[in-house]
Amino acid sequence: MWLNRFALTNFRTYVRLGLELPQGLVVFHGANGQGKTNLLEAVYMLATTKSPRASSDRELINWLALDQAQPFARIAASVHRGASELHVDLTLRAEINPTGNGAHGLTLSKQVRVGGLPQRAIEYVGTVIAVLFSPEDVGLVSGPPAGRRRYLDITLSQVNSRYLRALQRYTKIVAQRNHLLRQVRERRQPLGLLEPWDAELVRSGSYIIEERTRLLATLNGHLTELFRALSGSRARLEVAYRSSVDGASAEEPVEHAVVRESGTPWRDSPAATLPNLAGLAERFARCLSVGRERELAQGVSLVGPHRDDLVFLLDDVPLGTYGSRGQQRLAVLALKLAEVDFMRAETGERPLLLLDDVLSELDPARQAFVLQTLGTEGQTLLTTTDLGGFDASFLARARVYRIEDGTIHAAA
Repeated sequence: MWLNRFALTNFRTYVRLGLELPQGLVVFHGANGQGKTNLLEAVYMLATTKSPRASSDRELINWLALDQAQPFARIAASVHRGASELHVDLTLRAEINPTGNGAHGLTLSKQVRVGGLPQRAIEYVGTVIAVLFSPEDVGLVSGPPAGRRRYLDITLSQVNSRYLRALQRYTKIVAQRNHLLRQVRERRQPLGLLEPWDAELVRSGSYIIEERTRLLATLNGHLTELFRALSGSRARLEVAYRSSVDGASAEEPVEHAVVRESGTPWRDSPAATLPNLAGLAERFARCLSVGRERELAQGVSLVGPHRDDLVFLLDDVPLGTYGSRGQQRLAVLALKLAEVDFMRAETGERPLLLLDDVLSELDPARQAFVLQTLGTEGQTLLTTTDLGGFDASFLARARVYRIEDGTIHAAA
């Protein structure tokens, strides 16, 4: 998979941009604040329909465009996937609310089109697949659990439409169940009304936990190898799932190996195991029954994937608590490189890889390893503030662009 033509209109610092991109490695360099990260953000949003950085979509519309009669921002691209070429675009439109004040009075709508035809986001996600690494991703190790759950959900939603549908349904179930818990607590509804909601929570939630655990078991099959190559150490890296469902970590052996597109087995680690779905559902239901009084007292659902977490372990020691920032950064980079292979195995396509200012901090030997890991297929978009830290052979293989004030120039 790779982007051929890429265009932005009124997105962040880009008023108008049209760019033709080659396959393989593409490097964008320039000083901080020139638009490098905004470019990768736009590509990732084209894949997931959500910004990895913005707290609100209104931040994505160029501030000059807000003075227009109909403010909007658009991301468009021609995407090569297999033997086909798709034309996709995502448009944010803003309408001024007369009762509002400036940008805070904007009402935003989002529309996705494939081949000129509108498509719902739940149907579109997975059309373009991408893996993004940015400096902020260190927060996956040491930050709050919500960021780690979001990582799992975005990764799986891009390759598994059933997961995305289950996740959306589960989110609605939790909201409705929380409302009912408060009504039961206030004696406005009978306790028995919770039973069908419990069943729905268990059904969707168990599937989500199972898929998350399968993803991590697969990633763990390569994390130690990748981390050792990146760090030069002999430490063992793994990511463990921590479920709020009591006993959800009780596991049964995996009976199959994940097979890479190349045909060679991409095996989980010997200890990699997955929960049995039926057994998991039973434990989930039991936890709801045991914890009923606590949930009623607090008026919220306390068990399920919306309360789960994962932990990075380096030789069984929590990396988020005891690891250095450098170790945490390399752990996340290893995770993202493993994610590329996971997506390729799941879809038959290598995803777009977006690396925001990462290789410039690696020495030439580590840079060479990352490049070797990436291979020559697909497309990698990489940003840096300084080309001086890169090996000459590295740059010889890349198409290099310079970004300055939101304008992109091909390097001489």
